[in-house]
Amino acid sequence: DIANIISGGTPKSTVNSNFCDEGGHAWLTPADLSGYSKKTICRGKRNLTSAGYKSCSAKLMPSGSVLYSSRAPIGYVAIAENEICTNQGFKSFIPDKGIQSEYLYYYLKSIKQLAEAQATGTTFKELSSTATKKLPFAICPTNEQKRIVEKLDSLLAQVDTIQQRLNNLPDIIKRFRQSVLAAAVSGKLTEKWRELNSDSISTEEILQQHNKRWCDAKIKEFKDKNKQPKDNSWKAKYKFPDVVEIDKCWEIPNQWSWATIDSISFVTKLAGFEYTKHVEYSDKGDLPVIKAENVGLNGFRDKQYSYVDSQKVKNLTRSKISGNEILVVFVGAGVGQVGMVPQDKKYFLGPNVAMVKNVSGLYLNEYMEMYLRSLVGKELMLSFSKGAAQPSLSMGQIRKTSIPIPALNEQTEIVRLVEQHFALADTLEKNLKNAKQRVDNLTQSILAKAFRGELVPQDPNDEPAEQLLARIKAARAEAELLEKAAKKVSKNTKSKKE
Repeated sequence: DIANIISGGTPKSTVNSNFCDEGGHAWLTPADLSGYSKKTICRGKRNLTSAGYKSCSAKLMPSGSVLYSSRAPIGYVAIAENEICTNQGFKSFIPDKGIQSEYLYYYLKSIKQLAEAQATGTTFKELSSTATKKLPFAICPTNEQKRIVEKLDSLLAQVDTIQQRLNNLPDIIKRFRQSVLAAAVSGKLTEKWRELNSDSISTEEILQQHNKRWCDAKIKEFKDKNKQPKDNSWKAKYKFPDVVEIDKCWEIPNQWSWATIDSISFVTKLAGFEYTKHVEYSDKGDLPVIKAENVGLNGFRDKQYSYVDSQKVKNLTRSKISGNEILVVFVGAGVGQVGMVPQDKKYFLGPNVAMVKNVSGLYLNEYMEMYLRSLVGKELMLSFSKGAAQPSLSMGQIRKTSIPIPALNEQTEIVRLVEQHFALADTLEKNLKNAKQRVDNLTQSILAKAFRGELVPQDPNDEPAEQLLARIKAARAEAELLEKAAKKVSKNTKSKKE
């Protein structure tokens, strides 16, 4: 009743001469509107040449035509800035005089779900010409259409601004987390704690603790083997916590100490020959295998396990995992990603993942995970990596990565504060998700209000919609009579010439 509906067409895509990048006729496909946020459009990715245009059923439509995708997908909409034609994935509208293109543009956005419900098809849903013609239209006075468009332009611009700000927040929260971790492993996060706990143990005492734990472990080994050392010469085998690449380290509090991961941990992986000889995945297996996909950007991921028979791998003792071990992806796209194994059950160490096991008692596992997940810790470890196309870390490179070690009681405080700050970040993310849902719904709510007549006031001086519709129908009837007359004249002229 208020617009001429035009379908599009596509020339043979195998004929290169049907298309051109410049010149010719502007031509649009639904793909050209994917991710397109502007209200108007002047052209698509390709134009049609004159030959391409003549070879298909595409029709040039005037500036102001409202272009509406009717399949794959339904509901993309834009206003033509200039003469343009489309492929068959559109049902486009040339509005009658008195119908604002922008009003029709917003209205079509508001009835996307209704249009989709009228679509048919098996391979993909399509809105037919008949169904398009039958779509309802909320007509109102022309002046009110203008007021509605102005109000929608203003409100939806504000919605877009809010959405852009919300879209920026995930990166801000991510940076916040990394700032917390950076402060944690540099000692800044617990500055006040150290002031209040000035009697906290020093670096020297930390190293003494390490030496004592090592000696206690060796004495236990002797007892387990029913051996008695002849003298104290075995103590000379003690491996002092060393630091590699000191120039890559940063300033830490005087009470802290640097140490390599190797000097305070046991680092291992599933050897290649062990994997090929002993490991066989089975749906009937009882032992879940931890692989690279179980270690993500945000830590351990409890999903997508393969399984092995625990009896068949019982001799691979180095690959047994009982909980709290730190995992490091050492090859592939996720190289350097870190996670801590939960204590819920036993696991088996799979390929592409290294295990860092706490054997010194000099650090909390949670602290080690936080350190290696921090940007500075990860960068320090990856500074030893090799390979550009397929980056990788060897066990030796992981082992020689240095870590700053505070006293255990300060580590406990660090873990507590980091978890507290991360809980705040989690709350922010939850609130952000809820806010995004509300804002995403806001556009449709505003559009719905507009076309219920509730967004702008009515003006009693406006021409009533009934009169506008009557004028449109009268103009259409007159156009049809003129068209018939023109055809009759054309036919008579042709007959006389013959």
